[in-house]
Amino acid sequence: MSWAEAVEAFLSGLHSPRTQDRYRAALAEFASWYRQTFYDDPDPALLTDLEVRDYVAHLQAVRRLSPSSIHLRLAALRGLLKSLGRTLRVRGPRMQKPPVRSLSARELGRLLAAAEGEGWIEKRNVALLALMAKAGLRVGEVIALERTDMELNARSGWALVRSGKGNKARRVPLNAEVRRALQEYLACRPDFPTQRLFVSRTGAPLSARDVQRLVGALARRARLEGKVTPHVLRHTFATRLLERGADIATVAAILGHESIAATSRYLHPSEARLAEAVEGV
Repeated sequence: MSWAEAVEAFLSGLHSPRTQDRYRAALAEFASWYRQTFYDDPDPALLTDLEVRDYVAHLQAVRRLSPSSIHLRLAALRGLLKSLGRTLRVRGPRMQKPPVRSLSARELGRLLAAAEGEGWIEKRNVALLALMAKAGLRVGEVIALERTDMELNARSGWALVRSGKGNKARRVPLNAEVRRALQEYLACRPDFPTQRLFVSRTGAPLSARDVQRLVGALARRARLEGKVTPHVLRHTFATRLLERGADIATVAAILGHESIAATSRYLHPSEARLAEAVEGV
């Protein structure tokens, strides 16, 4: 079977038109490189791992493609050979996760200031931000909280997260600033007939989308650069904890991470933080 026949047979078995188009382009690109390198058409029955490794090296060193782009091309080749009963044993470059976006102390202060006000809605907004940025809760965990999940004392406080990732419950400590924000909100929250802690003006429980829109609107009001989301606030909390010397196992437990490897993302400082660290040295 020729290369063109094998490619058409493989692509015809794919259900997604988008995947067909992307794989077709990737396989055509490989065939062009193969002809320029070996002066012959690739033979899918005889294609070797060594030849594909040479191709990967070309994509990295000459074309300087990103790991995700290289993995797409390998996926097309791997799928083609698999359709012929063959196995491609070539690994792509390690995928690099993007740096974690977090807010500086100044940015977080501006965001909280933008939410402040005398009405109960403003008090609600400050409490919402505090739970995400100063206690590390996920947006889904925040909107699922009930009033009885809050334990607020003069010198300590806890939030019982019942709907954590993987349906695992955990108790999250609350610092004085978070406790104060919650107490001020609860003192003026209308007595709606729902146990949900955070509600809309009509008394309906807030959705994750409601909170995402709110955070974005407050970030614009605070004139913060870049996209600010509830997850950015959680990242901010974790990053600040580690910068202050908290051990990674403690941070993982507070965040509800099943694996410390997930928490290790926060160990890599951004360029802005590196620049900030050397100022005044």
